[in-house]
Amino acid sequence: MNEIKLTGVETIDDNNAQYECDVNVHMGAQVEAVTNKVAFAGASTPLLAAISPRFGTVTGGTTVTFTGTGFSAVGAENSIIIDGIACVVSTATTTSVQCVTGSRPGLIPTSLEIYVQNYGRASNQ
Repeated sequence: MNEIKLTGVETIDDNNAQYECDVNVHMGAQVEAVTNKVAFAGASTPLLAAISPRFGTVTGGTTVTFTGTGFSAVGAENSIIIDGIACVVSTATTTSVQCVTGSRPGLIPTSLEIYVQNYGRASNQ
């Protein structure tokens, strides 16, 4: 095996600080269970608490502030995609990230993805 691709998002309704998940390797139609489990720690997961402002213009140029915990203080280690369009990070701390929106080409589905390097996607609860 020379390449591994991890895909998917699992939502777990659990209040424990740590959760262990089973690991399965899919090789075509064949599925192999791995004996080791993957542990997820809530304290290691970036958490989004608030967004300001909630709306901006379709022409872009709106500075948006995301507050929460677990962000990187290194701006380049935070990736924010709003409605499929990169929001360029201008400042960052471990508790807030500011970015400037790009223009939206017409009516597109709304989405938000915040990814912190080495920690994964931010949870918005």
